[in-house]
Amino acid sequence: MAEVAALVADEAMAQRLLGWLVPDGDQLVAISVAEVERFCWYELPRKWHADSSERRRAVAVLADLLAGVGRVRAAAVCASATTAEVLAAWQRSEEAGLAAYRKAAAASPTTPPDVPELSWGQVMGVREALARANLEGRLEQALDEGELDPDARTFPAARRRLVQHWLTTAQPVFEDRAPLEAVRRERRELWAAAPPAERRALLAAVLPALEESDAAPVDTAEPLRWLLEQIGDGVTLTQAGYLPRELVATAFARYPHWYPIGKGPRSEADLFQLADLHELARTHRLVTKRDRTLKLSAAGRAQLTDHRLRQHTAALAWLGTTAAERQVAESALGVLWAEPRLREYLRDAVHPVLAAGFTHGDGSALEVKDTERLLWRFWHTGRELGYLDERDQSVDAPISLSATGRPAALAALRVLAEGPRDRV
Repeated sequence: MAEVAALVADEAMAQRLLGWLVPDGDQLVAISVAEVERFCWYELPRKWHADSSERRRAVAVLADLLAGVGRVRAAAVCASATTAEVLAAWQRSEEAGLAAYRKAAAASPTTPPDVPELSWGQVMGVREALARANLEGRLEQALDEGELDPDARTFPAARRRLVQHWLTTAQPVFEDRAPLEAVRRERRELWAAAPPAERRALLAAVLPALEESDAAPVDTAEPLRWLLEQIGDGVTLTQAGYLPRELVATAFARYPHWYPIGKGPRSEADLFQLADLHELARTHRLVTKRDRTLKLSAAGRAQLTDHRLRQHTAALAWLGTTAAERQVAESALGVLWAEPRLREYLRDAVHPVLAAGFTHGDGSALEVKDTERLLWRFWHTGRELGYLDERDQSVDAPISLSATGRPAALAALRVLAEGPRDRV
């Protein structure tokens, strides 16, 4: 390292940089562009005790060091306008610096993008971090060899294809297995091991099924598919913005258990299951509205023909949007996977898990009624989607997963177990 440091005038700064970037005595030539970007845009301003002039001196010396060992692309990062802008943002505030760093990293051609098979987590396990680091190196190689051109119009699509191919192809670094499965397995393991112990006990029954290969999903969420079919190229909403009465009548004829009393609903306002499905379609942007005309969006048309996409949307709806809703949903699915259970049993099993992880905004403990409220949302949504057995709707009847509910439960739990982590 001393020989490399001698290539620049500021040997003290060079030695400090080398001690930080290659502390084990490795060759500087082996450092990746992505590592240089993280240093210049995050580690230097966040972790070094240095003023703005010293930071500028550090990136200038690092540029000389990298150029001296032939790392032209990495040296260009140090001298780039982007690096200057990010460092200036850190000077304004930490919030501005973090935002500038994330924006610069997302725009870097060596950053592996999210792909349908995998969204990268903010918090990564060992195997996921290894996969990302190796992909950064693979992208850099593709750029150096001309396989990818960052200025080409087709670059984003070409980069996504490269990432998808690498993730799904056996790699030596993963013992000749596909990195994608290694990352998913690691995520499942971390998810299953998360506290509290009561949660782990509830999920134990379903874990073996999650470890099995992910077969093609069953065509579940039939009520959602039916609604998308009915909306199709367009329906005219009422003056109050409800679905047309003809569609409400068709829904009642198809799903009479949605309104088991009286002569039938007069409008969407009387048929809350249909109203909730309508809201689900709007929330996930499966429909578009212009004046009083409601029709399928591009995403809605795609989901109408692809039950894998539709199942994913239904799984998200069943799980809920808040951390507490998802905690209750995953715990309830763990309980119901083994056998049907009475509502009281389900409540008493789930409440300790929820109470162990959440409190009210004022710090007070959650009460049983809070768990009951969240379980009602889970049960209510599951019934609408056809995932919970409808044969007996009495309050004291056991709750059970329907024939489509079991594969849907696995799909929902995989969303949680294999999804990106944003916190430890």
